[in-house]
Amino acid sequence: MAVTALLLTLGGCASPRHASPASSAEPAPDRPADIYASPATGPQPNVVRTGRYQLVPLAPTSGQRNLLAQAVTIDLPQSMSLTVRDGLVHVLRDSGLRLCPRLSQTGFFSSPLPAVHRELGPTTLSDALQVLAGPAWRLDVDYAKRTVCFDRRARTAQMPPSGRQRS
Repeated sequence: MAVTALLLTLGGCASPRHASPASSAEPAPDRPADIYASPATGPQPNVVRTGRYQLVPLAPTSGQRNLLAQAVTIDLPQSMSLTVRDGLVHVLRDSGLRLCPRLSQTGFFSSPLPAVHRELGPTTLSDALQVLAGPAWRLDVDYAKRTVCFDRRARTAQMPPSGRQRS
């Protein structure tokens, strides 16, 4: 009889609590976390330990999110006769982008590549492309087709600003 009274007393105090789904911050044990849910659903780890002293971020780099922000270095041999177009194609190699098809059939940038442009960087892909093209051309990227095009600038905007000008 004393055992029954003890069980009833403990049973009444240990009744299960039902949490509302909105107040539960952690996923149910049988359901994995929703990776597409908004960040407000709870704290998510932003690094993973790959070694005793090494933590790796769990996020894409800026160059992976924006292909024009990736770091590039140009190192072309001085002995080769290259055009500006050759330099552009070299920089775009392995970048995930390619030169615009309408530019591949024309004589676009057939002038020799300046010696100063044969070694460039590290810099962003965007800056490298603009330096190679020169001030007369404006960079235009079609992200859907992953193509890089250049449009001719207005005549007044062709020369970049400089500290000194010759008279």
